[in-house]
Amino acid sequence: MVLSFIFFNLGIAAIIAAVKYTVGANAYGYKAMGDLFVFLFFGIVGVVGCYFLFSKSLGNHVFFLAIAIGCMSTAVLNLNNMRDRIQDAKVQKNTLAVVLGAKNVKKYHSVLIISALVSALVYLFASQAKPLYYCALIAFIPLLINMFKVFKNEDPALLDPELKKIALSTFVFALLLFVTSFF
Repeated sequence: MVLSFIFFNLGIAAIIAAVKYTVGANAYGYKAMGDLFVFLFFGIVGVVGCYFLFSKSLGNHVFFLAIAIGCMSTAVLNLNNMRDRIQDAKVQKNTLAVVLGAKNVKKYHSVLIISALVSALVYLFASQAKPLYYCALIAFIPLLINMFKVFKNEDPALLDPELKKIALSTFVFALLLFVTSFF
């Protein structure tokens, strides 16, 4: 009963967070807080919550997986905000990309991807994963290539195709972990 109450409220909080991202006078997406909420809800709450629902336990290693997925999801939002940074600044939509500026937001993007990779590796080591699980790291190849492309990029419009690569890499990483768990 208590768990049902907790997860119901987490679901309500996620819905409220999704709406408050852009709606209302205090929309946090326009106050450089979107990255934090994406990290929390797509990473920590989503991954740890699902893990707990299925296993009825919390292994310390699951938080590393949550950090990896959270960083990858945040990288998608960050890249979208990098692409729109100039226009957002004109209309006073203060995303983290606007606040950090062109040079620092690229460094931040690299930190997100490297943090995701390191967290994924720690998760695999800490959980004593079978060797086959390491196949999921293949999903980081396009992410690392993306990181270098973003760093060299000078035209925000050219970041559009990179968005899909990050989103798909995040999905493929999660899918490969799921599929390899059956072997």
